[in-house]
Amino acid sequence: MNRLKLGMIIWLLLPGMLLLSACSKAQEEGGQKSGARTATEEGTKGGIEAVDFALTDIDGDSVRLSDYRGKVVILDFWATWCPPCVREIPHFNELAREFGDRGLVVLGVSVDREGVIAVNRFKRKIPIDYRVVMVDQQTFETYQSYLPPTERGGIPFSFIIDRKGTIRQHYVGYRPKEIFEEAVKPLL
Repeated sequence: MNRLKLGMIIWLLLPGMLLLSACSKAQEEGGQKSGARTATEEGTKGGIEAVDFALTDIDGDSVRLSDYRGKVVILDFWATWCPPCVREIPHFNELAREFGDRGLVVLGVSVDREGVIAVNRFKRKIPIDYRVVMVDQQTFETYQSYLPPTERGGIPFSFIIDRKGTIRQHYVGYRPKEIFEEAVKPLL
């Protein structure tokens, strides 16, 4: 294989390898940590106000985070190609069913580059029983900035937002259902 072809192959594969690396980093971190830092532990007394956004869901409807003011929100940034992200989906389905009547909302934020097509194709194989919106660059960067610098870059990452719109906890990497359950119960 000549150098030009090899260089083109590497150039084409590099973005995918970087994305998988970020996903793998999050998966490794998720397996090593059992808890989460609260916004208070990060130095902002009383939590951090979650910035509102307007994103489009997979049905084409506009969704604002502020639509859920008065509810407890699990805001999960994920992708269909990310194994730890996919492992969390059944947990979020169960949590939405178990605590939805008490005010819990799960909102998935897909970072898939193929957009709605990828999510709809994925949903034919694995059910998602909560609303999914498509990320934009500004929202992604804003919510990444809420994470400590050493935890940025991987997915999944999730936030627990209280009824007043304040971020109470964040998680980077896979977490079992019990971790999310323990975080949301006191807020319901």
